[in-house]
This record gives sequence, C-alpha cells and structure tokens, in this order.
Amino acid sequence: MPGFENLSGVNTSAMLKKFFLALLLSGGMLCSWSQSAVPGNKVLLISSENQGKNLNSSPVNDELETRIKMITDRIAFGDDPRLTEDFILACVTLDPKFARRFTEFSGDQCGRYLSAFSRIQVPGNPVNLKDLAAKIILTQKPDGRFGNDQLNFDDPMKLEGLHMALLWGNGRLLTGLMDYYAVSKEPAVLQSAIKLGNFMLKTARSCTQKEVVERFKTMGAMGYICFTQITDGMVKLYEATSDKNYLVTACSIYPLLPSLGNQHSHGFLNTLLGVMRLYQATKAKEHLDYVEKVYQHVLDAPDFLISGGVPEFFDAGGGKPGSRDEGCSEADFIMVGLELWKATGKIKYLEEAEYCLYNEMMYNQFDSGDFGSHPISKNFGFEVATSAGRCWWCCDYHGLQAMLEAKKIIVTAENHVKKVNLYAYTKYKDADLAFTLSKDAANTSSFTLKIDSSKNSATAIAFRIPSWTKNITLSLNGKRINGKNENSYLVIDRVWKTGDQLKIGLDYQVMLTTPNRQSYSLDEMPVSLKKAALQYGPYLLSADEGTNASFLAEPSGRNVIYLSAKGIEISPAAKKMNPLSNLAEGYVILPYKHEGYYTPGNVTLRPMSEVTYGHPANVQLWFNFEKR
Repeated sequence: MPGFENLSGVNTSAMLKKFFLALLLSGGMLCSWSQSAVPGNKVLLISSENQGKNLNSSPVNDELETRIKMITDRIAFGDDPRLTEDFILACVTLDPKFARRFTEFSGDQCGRYLSAFSRIQVPGNPVNLKDLAAKIILTQKPDGRFGNDQLNFDDPMKLEGLHMALLWGNGRLLTGLMDYYAVSKEPAVLQSAIKLGNFMLKTARSCTQKEVVERFKTMGAMGYICFTQITDGMVKLYEATSDKNYLVTACSIYPLLPSLGNQHSHGFLNTLLGVMRLYQATKAKEHLDYVEKVYQHVLDAPDFLISGGVPEFFDAGGGKPGSRDEGCSEADFIMVGLELWKATGKIKYLEEAEYCLYNEMMYNQFDSGDFGSHPISKNFGFEVATSAGRCWWCCDYHGLQAMLEAKKIIVTAENHVKKVNLYAYTKYKDADLAFTLSKDAANTSSFTLKIDSSKNSATAIAFRIPSWTKNITLSLNGKRINGKNENSYLVIDRVWKTGDQLKIGLDYQVMLTTPNRQSYSLDEMPVSLKKAALQYGPYLLSADEGTNASFLAEPSGRNVIYLSAKGIEISPAAKKMNPLSNLAEGYVILPYKHEGYYTPGNVTLRPMSEVTYGHPANVQLWFNFEKR
C-alpha cells in the first residue's frame, strides 16, 4: 500500500490498527479506491498526492486484480525509491548524480519498464512511455550498445563479469525496445533496436567460443545466462525485420545454455522464454522439444520449491544455506509454463503456472507491492530476512509481466469455443457474446458467469476442470445443468441470452505432499506423515506468526496436526483475521497438539500468499500430520 506500508507493523498499536482498518473499509476520508487500467481492484491508495484520482467505488473481489493494482501503483506512484524518469534512465545515462545499484547492468531497468508498460497503461503515471523511449535512444553509443563503451568484446579471453553484466542489461533493453515497438510502431525505436541487435551479433563471435561458455557457465548472476537470454530480443528483431542474421544467431545461442548448476535461474528460464519465441517464429519442433525437456529438468531438480517456484540460483545439491526465491525467476517460470501450454495444449503446463502464480508468486509480493526475495528454510518454509528483499530494479517489472500474461489467458477462444482456463475476474467480449466472470464472495469457492450480451446463436463455453477440485457443479439461472466432459473441460453449448447467470461451484480437493514428492488425498494418506505440505484447492496452506503465534512458539518442531477423513473445517472468522483477503475460503481450522505442552488447541492454516498483507513473518509450509 504505497504511502502507508506499515499499517500492520509492530510499532502500531492494536487499537490504532483497528481504527484505521475500520476507516479504510468504510470508505473514510483518509483513503480512496483507485481504478486500475484493468477493470476492478481492491487496493487502497493512501498517498495524499493520489487522493481523488481514478476513483472506483465498486472494487472487485479478485486476488489477481488486487496484485496487479498493487504493483502498478507501486511502480507509478510509490516511494523508497520513487521510480522517476531520471532514476529509470540512470542505467544508460550513467550520470553520477543519479547513482544507484546495478547500473553496470546497463539497460536492464529501462528495458523492463518498456516491456511492462507496453502491456498496461496506468492513468496518472508520471512517466511518459514515449518520452522515456526517446530519451533511452539518445544515450545509445555509436557501436549500438548502451552503457559502458570502454568494455571490449573482441578478445574472448578478456571477457569478465562486467562484460556479462552489460550484455544482460542490453539484452533486456533489446526485448524492451521490441515490446514497445510492437505497440508504438515508431521507426526510431526499431532503428535503435537494429543497431543494438547488430552489436549483439558482433559480441556473439566471442561469446559463443567454447572457452567462454566453460568459464562463465557457473558464475551465477554474471554467468553465461547473461548472454543466452538475448535469444528473446533477437527473435523479436527478426520478426520485425525479416533479417535472418538475427534468427541464425538466436538458433546458435540457446543450445549453449549450460545444464542446471550454479546459475541465476532468472536468466536460465528467460532463455527458455526466448526459445519458445523462436518456436513460435519458426514452428521448428526441435525448439519446442528442447524447452519441454529442460522444463522437466527444472521440475525434477532437488531444489524445486514446494510452493511451485524455483530458488534464485539453481543448486544441483538442493537446499543450500542462504538460498532464496526471486520474483523474476518465479515470473519466468509462470510465463514459460503458459507458453508451453499454448504451444502444446498440455494442461499440466497450465496447472504448474497456475500453482506458482497463486502460491509462490503472490507470496513473493510484499505489502508495498514490490516483488523480490525471501530466504528459503529447508524442511520449514521461508524465514524473515535481515533486510527486506524488495527488488524494485527487476522483480517489480517482471512480476507485473507474469501477472498480465496470466490475465490474458483467463478466457481464450479456440475453434469458436470460449474456454475459461483460470478462475479469476475478467470481462470477455467478441463477435458472438460478452460475459463477466467473477467470484461470488471472498469466503466462497464459487464463481458466476453473467452474459452481458449475446447474438442469441448457439455458442460453446468450456470450463476447465482443475486437478485441485473433487467436483464442479454448474447451475444456470438457479437450475442444475450438466456439461460435456472434453479434454479436462466441461463444455456448455447452447443459445445464451443476455442476463443468463451460470454459477460454477468448485469443490476443493485436499492433498498432502511429502519432501520426496509423494502425494496423498485424505483417503489415501497413511496414519501419520512426519513432514508434509498441505494443499487445499489451488492454495498451499501455511502457518505464520501473524495468525499462529502460539503454534510457532518454541518448541514447535514436533507439533502434530490432526486430519479427519471427513474433511477440514473452513474458518468462519477469516475476514476478521484479514479484512483485505480475497481468499477467505482458503482459511482452514485444524486441531493440533503442541510439542511444548499437553493442552489441545486449534491452528488456522491459510494460503501462503496471504502473508503479503501483514508484517514480514516466518512462514511454515511443512508439518507433521496424523489421521484420526
């Protein structure tokens, strides 16, 4: 919440917090609802300079909308730091007056800004995208690069970390220029991208040498992934110019991507995104086969997180001390999954992306709206960092991109069938009909699809059957109907009338997963599980000090949570525990026994993403369970 991030901080008294929460929820004069570029939101803007802007008195109860609104407001209007035009340009101007971290990755933040805000417009944004692009281009060096022009790329043996840092930033800027050109069609932008692409062609002569690959393959954030990630921008440049030099170079780069090891997972996965773009441009199956194979390696890696994402750096041994997640990496993982799903139609890729989105990605977001990093604690979950890892220079933009890509595929049209792929708020319209899909309430697992307009001709709407449901019920205008089960979708083919309302009831499945990735339903689980994670519907459930201080109190390592084969109890007080929650149906109450005393108690587990809305906390994901 820009301007009032510490609402739930430890320095605020309980009485004061209650007062402010009541005032916020009642629409008091201290705050205003702010409308995003996408319809509907539930994020409060409390910064005085934003009062009265873009008011919307009917916020939508939807978590994806909320998260998008949080990050766009943070980037456009937030502080600490304020992302002004000069601040963004610092990585290409190298002006010491605007000194900040990571300017050696020249072009990185500029490129990310162009990519993100080519996808969405934020009313009142003080940074004008057209002006920003023009000023970026003015800093371009004669050889086409941006940033330090003293770095020589001619001798492969003299390449160092700073060379890789510059390639990384220039690669992100090439993608950003092409994303902006796709919507602006400004000739000067394309010409700048061509000059930059030609610079990349020259650096490829040195960077594709075997000794360079070997030297940099395990050098983390300044490793070889800084070079392979230019694949995406090179393919986009080929698509805009038809110059096959860019395509040939892209085809030669990505096979040099080293196998999983000490590599920055963001650059690794971003390279895969580039290969997917290469497949889209050429339809050559070997590119798709490559991504599918490497993606599976990521899923099978010992350090793939139970929360559905990846650590900041791959570690072949798994779970090394000091490891953390990273918003950029989680965003890439989501986007690679979505691209694989679109290319193959395999529902497993969509489900992996969805699980990461609603768990790891949303947990990764801070209450300020920023995305970033959190320390991973093996066999526990996540720990509080000694300093908050809010990564305004990279993760903010990439996290926003991933959420916008997810929003785009909530509903898609395929062979005249409208397919509901994700259960989230959206308004859909085409030549056949228009409808609104929305969640019924924060404490329910049901959605309503309302037909806003129709040509009164037969049209099929298909509803995905997620693996995290036991059953889906459909009711049209209050009467139960049945859909036709086709390839993981329930299809309703009928003549829709304006005003029709179809209710979709999602019966959440309970699943337990062990560290060795053995999964059980409640019926299948053994009498006891020493360490397991609990998934309820699409959510990975967690305990944290914000809602479960007693449960996590020392000693708690051998606490036992009891499960009944009859199911689990939904918390009736979830909205009181978190008035901002859109996911109150995911709060569950379970009986447990604490290791430190004999008195039985109850613990409330909730979706791990809900931690965003409170003070930073230790987040437990692995528990001991007994069945009774």
